[in-house]
Amino acid sequence: MMMDEGARLVLGAGTIDRVVCRCEEKLRCFSENEDGYAYLIHRPATPPNVLVPEDLAVTLAFNSNATGRAFRSLMERASEVDLEALPDRALEDTSDSERDHVARMLTEIASWPGFKASLATKTLHKKRPHLIPVLDNRAIFGAYLKPKWPGVPSSGNSVADVCCIRLALDSIATDLNRPENLAAWRILQGVMPQRSRIEIFDMVWWMYFREYEPQAKPANQGARSRRK
Repeated sequence: MMMDEGARLVLGAGTIDRVVCRCEEKLRCFSENEDGYAYLIHRPATPPNVLVPEDLAVTLAFNSNATGRAFRSLMERASEVDLEALPDRALEDTSDSERDHVARMLTEIASWPGFKASLATKTLHKKRPHLIPVLDNRAIFGAYLKPKWPGVPSSGNSVADVCCIRLALDSIATDLNRPENLAAWRILQGVMPQRSRIEIFDMVWWMYFREYEPQAKPANQGARSRRK
């Protein structure tokens, strides 16, 4: 008798094509055990079209590396970022030129003292939860985008390069739109209708990533994950 694999996603942008099974279970496990779920469901009190130092606070729920340097960068440079110029659509509906615009904005912020791509996306995702995915150093740049993973463990190297950021956006957008994934996305969004497709991607991929690279549990800290 074949085991029920539940909703299946094929992830890898047509280059790697890893088949991720039992995605509904992964969503449930993430919502029950991961600190990052508090980040996803949090509704910021800060304005959606203005970047302010207080926006760093919610990134701590994803165990970000936010520091005083990042706080000062926002104090000094946040006014340079025109959030209203971002595409008013979900990532899966963006054009090449729109993703290029997003990548360049993220790269600009990633170049500030105290920032790299991971913190930049954790900060801006709460401004545009349908458009800007969380680009975690290990889970995305170190695993999802690496053809040799999981045979070769992920690295935690920080990223601030526009080509790498653009590749991540393009790859995720491809997987969000792949015909073989559309039925699964509908099922998963039915399970969590309040979450955007990129948030569901993040939860599913993170749990899949941790199947291959389990996080050691520090004493007295339960099932907390570590994202950088």
